[in-house]
Amino acid sequence: MQQQVEKLLHFTDAVMKNAARESDELRRQLAEKRTRTLRQVREEAQEAARAYYDREAAKIRAEAGREISKYLMDGKRKIYLRRKEIGQEVFGKVRERIAQYTASAEYPKHLENLLAQAMKLLPGARHVSLRLRKEDLHLAPQLMRIIAPVEAECEEGSFSLGGLALRCPELGLRVDCSFDNRLEELSGHFAESFGLSVSDEDEL
Repeated sequence: MQQQVEKLLHFTDAVMKNAARESDELRRQLAEKRTRTLRQVREEAQEAARAYYDREAAKIRAEAGREISKYLMDGKRKIYLRRKEIGQEVFGKVRERIAQYTASAEYPKHLENLLAQAMKLLPGARHVSLRLRKEDLHLAPQLMRIIAPVEAECEEGSFSLGGLALRCPELGLRVDCSFDNRLEELSGHFAESFGLSVSDEDEL
């Protein structure tokens, strides 16, 4: 399972790197367009200043500033939407890989290993509640045999991708080994490492 998780992480990392390269290109293009716009606006402002009184030139510069601000806001919006789109693409592919894995013959053995690891985090537990996704409930008997003589009851969990969760009321502990929880952690890491922004440098 560790190998499968590593493959999943490597896959996610590769997609994130591709997405980051694409975002860098978007930012580069935006910077070039912004530079051209600033140069054009400054030249127009200088020409206007020579032809009109200072008051009229100030109006033109103010209007140019508003246009640039609008352009930058539009650029920020496009980057935000693209970042969201890339995130959806990345995690859509990850979910597809998870679905393929949970449909494989290796998955039940992985659940057994997950359960054994989770029980190590509940030392002294005598009774636990095992949570599985609906599609995995038929595996409950073989999983509960693994942790005998610890008593266990199986319930449908609130997660949907796979994995399992354990709850031990007597210890007041819960161990979440669901794929949903892991993907949520990866999503948080993705958001932190793939932030996009447009700076406010080179203002008129």
